[in-house]
Amino acid sequence: PEMPPWRFNVATNYLFDRGILKGASLGGAFRWQDGQILGYALKPDFSNLDVNKPYWGESESALDLWGGYERKLTQRIRWRIQLNLRNVGDSVSLVPISVQPDGTPALQRIREGQTWTLTNTFSF
Repeated sequence: PEMPPWRFNVATNYLFDRGILKGASLGGAFRWQDGQILGYALKPDFSNLDVNKPYWGESESALDLWGGYERKLTQRIRWRIQLNLRNVGDSVSLVPISVQPDGTPALQRIREGQTWTLTNTFSF
């Protein structure tokens, strides 16, 4: 279960090292995975599952964005603050991960909607 045949992830980050935005950074990531087999239909005689008739789930994609700022507070202490947005634009939903032989969901997971975190880090 939940083993997509294809998956693609990409991430990028840019750090401003001069000018008015020196110390700021912006980044993003994109995740995509193909739909996976959730189950199989029954054979016409109801004797067993028909492996030639799979039920496929939908493909999924997600976008993450972040921005941060870093600077020296003293000679030995650095401070960094960063805001992360995960699953931008998504809402909480149920995603089937297994289906009955008639195609109705047997098991579902909760897909996390958009979330955010704010972190402060002191390095010395």
